Amino acid sequence: MKQKLSLVLALLMLLPTFTACAESKENTEETTGAPTDTPTAEEVVGEDKEENPYYEGYVDPFVDVDFDGATLSVYTSVNQRGTLTSSNYLIEGPEELTGDLAPDAAIQRNLDVMERLNIELFFEPADYSYDVVASNIRQLLQSGDATYDLIINDIYGLAPITPEGLFHNAYDGKNFNFDAPWWYDNFMSDISLNSNLRFMLAGDYFIDMLRCTHCLVMNKGMYTDMYGDPEDVYAMVLNNEWTLDNFKMLEENCYLDLNGNGQHDLNDQYGHIAFEFWGPMIPWLISADPGFIARGEDGYPILTVNNERSVALTEKLNSILNNNAAGINLTGGDEAKTEAIFLEGRALFLGYQRLASLENASFRDAEVDLAVLPYPKLDELQENYVSSTHDTAELGFIPVAVPYDRLDFISTVVEVLCRETYVQVLPEYYESSLKIKYTRDNTSAQMIDIIHDNHGNGFALAFSNGLSGILLSNTFNSAISANSTDFASKYKSLEKPATKLLEKMIEKCEDMLAEKGGR
Repeated sequence: MKQKLSLVLALLMLLPTFTACAESKENTEETTGAPTDTPTAEEVVGEDKEENPYYEGYVDPFVDVDFDGATLSVYTSVNQRGTLTSSNYLIEGPEELTGDLAPDAAIQRNLDVMERLNIELFFEPADYSYDVVASNIRQLLQSGDATYDLIINDIYGLAPITPEGLFHNAYDGKNFNFDAPWWYDNFMSDISLNSNLRFMLAGDYFIDMLRCTHCLVMNKGMYTDMYGDPEDVYAMVLNNEWTLDNFKMLEENCYLDLNGNGQHDLNDQYGHIAFEFWGPMIPWLISADPGFIARGEDGYPILTVNNERSVALTEKLNSILNNNAAGINLTGGDEAKTEAIFLEGRALFLGYQRLASLENASFRDAEVDLAVLPYPKLDELQENYVSSTHDTAELGFIPVAVPYDRLDFISTVVEVLCRETYVQVLPEYYESSLKIKYTRDNTSAQMIDIIHDNHGNGFALAFSNGLSGILLSNTFNSAISANSTDFASKYKSLEKPATKLLEKMIEKCEDMLAEKGGR
């Protein structure tokens, strides 16, 4: 159903009152309807600058903007992926108050943004599974339909078609402030084909990226029975010792043939379970940071994944996923049944969970004492943990059919939506929900901080599918799911076609840059 949000006085009276915080930001670009004189920090937040909820020195460039009731139209995904619910409840927001802090904050954010900018928000639901997103969105955009100012949908489907000229370059939106903390600037750079082109928007308003971020879940009670104090695992993480070797050491001693039939089946106890090989393998590959690409002086990617780290990763991960203590695909690919085995207390680790999994009633009500962990590093030589969002995480795209002169309006509204999500919604979702409501000890909250703060290797997620699967599925996954360690031959078989595909993408980007005078 189409929904158009409008300011409703009765609803405002029911909602909790949020601090009427003023904002400030340096921005030398003009915005449609923007004031000519930028207010000082004192004018915006008063003499007590600690009241500024954004960041020190931020001055709101939109304080006097009035768009005279203009409407931002959003084509928003409502697709549910497996056990993971749609993030639209924090984007469009629910139709009425729920009593739950995060969705109610999303309602308040939308109302505040509409009131501040004098706009309306219109949402059209799109329910496409990941494998048909590209074809459906491409068909819509190739028709020249300019109905929607913003599309929110899967990286997997839309990233590979970004070189086709279907989306506006977000750098042309003068009022985006990508240096602000409500944007994932490094991630957006990583998933771009060229540093001068940015077609995918990843910021706090596009909260599916955060909700889809992978985490490992551990049964603390089983760990206590098998090894002792589960705080030891937290200590490994905090001491940068959480590696694939240490994970395997914990995994391999946990198998028990509980029903005594001499077979590995879904009634036994395992060290690690996942519902299949491929999807759950993504965070292992991303977190090990093998070196998927480098960037040339021209800003374009160069495939560098055929290296010693990738060979080592294939060997280590093959030994983790193909051993007696690993229960992969026990349930014939049924994610909920796999989760149930863990929650019954018959597995030490559960793979393929995302931060949003912690919202599910099955986890909230579980009797199993849970620990939340980042995925391990390849080895101790790896400097940082790297977090993976899933390739079906939903980001923002601006259709090229939208008139160019509308980008000032769109960039202003989306900037303020991201900013107000950072201030109003994330404190409720991240601090109150993820770190308090859905976790059971203080150190798990520290683990979530580590997971949240270390997104990386986005290019592999975004473009491997469009490059014959050379970065993920048809190299690492093809070898490991066949219980093989032969990464090199898998890569070699794909190198020529993948290189040609990348060259074609780069050529299309060059054509777009030339068309726009390098803008």
